[in-house]
Amino acid sequence: MVVKQGDIIKVEGIGVKLLVVSQNLINENEVCIVVPLSSKFRESATHIRNSFSKELLITEQLRYLDLTARFYKHLGTLSVNEMVNVVDVVQGLFDYY
Repeated sequence: MVVKQGDIIKVEGIGVKLLVVSQNLINENEVCIVVPLSSKFRESATHIRNSFSKELLITEQLRYLDLTARFYKHLGTLSVNEMVNVVDVVQGLFDYY
């Protein structure tokens, strides 16, 4: 099963849930860019609430994962509106001013 942008997954060996933020074209090769969900952080400009869980999306902690090397489980999917917000924040991390 190929993950899609907006999927929330649990990966073997990683203690937190992860949100897939990379585009589906990248995900076809079973590699993806993810951000963790965590309850150990306070809300800030880069920590986003979501409708899936009470945990915050920690967008500044981007990770690149090869899912061919690990087992993972699909837990749910964020709405399109929430994903637009998350992608905007992630993109803002790389804006040059």
